[in-house]
Amino acid sequence: MMNRGTKNRANRAKDWVRLGAKLSLLFTDPKFRGAIGDRVKDSVDNLTDSVGRKYEDAADRVEAAAAAFQGKRNWPSRAAGFLLGVGIGAGLGILLAPASGAETRDAVRDKAVDMKHRAFASAAAATERIRQSVSSMPFTGTEG
Repeated sequence: MMNRGTKNRANRAKDWVRLGAKLSLLFTDPKFRGAIGDRVKDSVDNLTDSVGRKYEDAADRVEAAAAAFQGKRNWPSRAAGFLLGVGIGAGLGILLAPASGAETRDAVRDKAVDMKHRAFASAAAATERIRQSVSSMPFTGTEG
């Protein structure tokens, strides 16, 4: 007669053998094997993409830190950020202005016209200075 401990061990061994047989039958099924393969491939692809993104992010940060240590600056992006901030600030200023809409629009229009006149005057003065400097240059060519 078998004692109780031996019987339990025999049942556990049979359970493991049954489980192994069921799994081996599952892995012989092409659909199941394909589905498992696809899941593993997708998981590896996702992991590869994630690691690639993290690597690129880290490389960009190291490059930016190296540039900062060398004194190089990325001024175009800072200038674009500044201009964006100015635009947002102007928009908020117009929206939150204490004057009425018509008064605010008139004030903005007057400022824009004034800026336009200043820009044209500055361009005309620069053009005149260039003409003066060109006309005062000594002639170095030959007359023919």
